[in-house]
This record gives sequence, structure tokens and C-alpha cells, in this order.
Amino acid sequence: MPILESDWKKFKELREIALDRFCQGVLNDAKTIAEHGSLSAHARYRMLYRLMRDRDKDIVRTFDDNSQSRSSALRGLWLMVMHDLLTEAELSVLSEAALDCISDVVRQPYELEWVEETARSD
Repeated sequence: MPILESDWKKFKELREIALDRFCQGVLNDAKTIAEHGSLSAHARYRMLYRLMRDRDKDIVRTFDDNSQSRSSALRGLWLMVMHDLLTEAELSVLSEAALDCISDVVRQPYELEWVEETARSD
């Protein structure tokens, strides 16, 4: 279902906020992983690789596949809210119709999943 024209203009602004917030979150998580001195360099590398691979899938799905047109904007908005990238105050600029479409979204903010190192037996 296409988003209303009035919401489309607001959506484009919200998209930029959410995209910046997404990227900042990835950079912060990457820094946290890279500086985690109790893990080996290899374990940190593996975590960084997985982080980038997984978040790359999410950025494409949220910002490329579902927010480039009015017909897919509501799905993109739904994903942005699910990833906890927009506040309720930021969303309040949207129409009741748009807010109704995202009212059932469960926010699932990103959390790092730390790997356990395993000893190699050569």
C-alpha cells in the first residue's frame, strides 16, 4: 500500500535520520568489538565480519529495497521502527494512517552477540 503524499515528504526526512542512526550504531558496535581486548584478534575479526555481513543485509532490506518509492515506504518504515531507529517523537509527524500501519511493530534493538573462543587442536 502506498504511503500518502504528505507522509512521503516526512518519510524521506525520517529515512535520513534512521539511516544515520543505523550507520552510527554499526560503527559503535564495530569499535566495541575491535577494542575488546580479552578476545583474540581472530575472534574479533570473525565478529566484525559477521556484524558487517548481517547488518549489510538489514541496510539493504530496510533502506534500499523498502524505502525508495511510495509503494514500499510503509514496509521500510516498519523495518526502521523494528530496528529501533526512530523515536516516538520523530514518528509523531506522520498521519494516523501511517501510524496505524506501524502500530503493531515490536522494537528489537540491535545487541552484540559475543563469540566464545575455542581452542584449536592441531
